[in-house]
Amino acid sequence: MPVIRKFFLLAVWLLVGYAILHPFTTLEPLKEPELLEEWQKPTRLSAMSEVDQNKLLQRLAYPRHEIPKKPLPDFNAIVDVTEKKKAFFDYLRPYIRQENQRLLLLRSDLQKIMEKKQKNLRLQLEDYAFLYSLYDEFRLEVTESDLNTLNELLLRVDIIPESLVLVQAANESAWGTSRFAVEGYNFFGQWCFREGCGMVPLQRAEDQFHEVARFDSPAQAIRSYFYNLNTFHTYEPLRQIRAQLRAENKPISAEALAQGLMAYSERGSEYIAEITSMIRFNRHLLEEG
Repeated sequence: MPVIRKFFLLAVWLLVGYAILHPFTTLEPLKEPELLEEWQKPTRLSAMSEVDQNKLLQRLAYPRHEIPKKPLPDFNAIVDVTEKKKAFFDYLRPYIRQENQRLLLLRSDLQKIMEKKQKNLRLQLEDYAFLYSLYDEFRLEVTESDLNTLNELLLRVDIIPESLVLVQAANESAWGTSRFAVEGYNFFGQWCFREGCGMVPLQRAEDQFHEVARFDSPAQAIRSYFYNLNTFHTYEPLRQIRAQLRAENKPISAEALAQGLMAYSERGSEYIAEITSMIRFNRHLLEEG
């Protein structure tokens, strides 16, 4: 076991022992803990001091205050097609930008840690705490924090083009008018598999058990979509395309990443062609924001 790894595990053991003897029962949480979903919050906080806890949470948090939850507009009531599309894009755009802003900040911090590793500089305990929080959030099983592991993490900690998110949301939710969008802010047709976790599809076969996930807010729905594309193995092609564009210093375009969505729909290449066509047809509205 490398020396740095041993040092980190020893330090964590010491901190855990201290936490057991002196539990942080009176710690003040962040002023706005709702900025992070439960699955985004680090699991090792009890092993850290109050100051270090708050530093880590601030490092992981969103870069601005939570966007107020707004009721879903009645898009069916908007007769003009262009106006309806614009209203739909304007409604979701702030939540998408919030996710991408956070990802860019996390990515920047991750790249700084990678530079330290490349220069054989010693990582601080707070760096390891940050890394292991990202491993948990982005579903990466880790045996060693070497450069290969960090590069795999970097593939996941990255943005998704706003235009792609907006067009997929429009496609999957019929421009915000579907039952699942109206009743549960589900703009992306995301499923869940626990009884009562969402809404039962009317056309579900008798031998199927999935439900369509229900979200408490549009922010939750957007976060779940980002989480899916940045973590699940089925979307690794999308992440590889994005990484290749990064390596070539090319823009991360919606049309390019759409090619990595083969597994998103049973329609496969037909679905990709439809999404790509929608991006091109609505480009003027997508760029207005």
